[in-house]
Amino acid sequence: MEGQLPKEVICIGRVSSPGVGDDEPLGLDDAYALETPDDNRRLYASWADTYDTEFIEAKGYRYHLEVTRVLVRDGVPDGPVLDVGCGTGQVGAALRDAGVVVFDGVDISPEMLDQADRRGIYRTLSEADLTQTLPLDDDVYAAVISAGTFTHGHLPPEPLGELIRILAPGGRAAIGINAAHFAEFRFADWLDRAATTGLVTPFETVVVPVYEGSDSANPDDMAQVVTFAAR
Repeated sequence: MEGQLPKEVICIGRVSSPGVGDDEPLGLDDAYALETPDDNRRLYASWADTYDTEFIEAKGYRYHLEVTRVLVRDGVPDGPVLDVGCGTGQVGAALRDAGVVVFDGVDISPEMLDQADRRGIYRTLSEADLTQTLPLDDDVYAAVISAGTFTHGHLPPEPLGELIRILAPGGRAAIGINAAHFAEFRFADWLDRAATTGLVTPFETVVVPVYEGSDSANPDDMAQVVTFAAR
């Protein structure tokens, strides 16, 4: 793919190993406080078994549904889709319900991947650290989708370069980014540079709620779903 952007990736967060081993249920404060890939692995190893009940159901989480809606609003992608940071497979279930037939998932946590695998809906599931080069060929996906991975304590803009690399020319992206995180880490500037260097089309954003009853005045309750196509 023509064009090049810096590949330096930093890990972001506040404190390491938050909440793991404590008696209190894990939650967003723990996830937002992550600092390194190993912190992510430890947290989600502890959270995987209860993630869907303690977080998805308890919080009225609908982010996965909103990002999927944005991806398919102009039609179901004509080819395989990659679910980035697939977790327990919530996005995969939404993709299936939206009529997407073939989709793969990647996540940093093998325990979360085990939960996703139990759904029996993914073509492949692979462990991957998005701060590193993904073990995937160039230009292989018709679309990439992500909900909940580009947020506090997780990923800055630079890993978007890997997602662009694996998109086939004309392939579409729908990447959910926590609204506060989007502003703090200047995702718009990175995406503008990607468009200027010819990697992608100019990006658009759709603002969506993360939860049932999200407070639109609270940027942590909202997300910017970034859409673009690979050149």
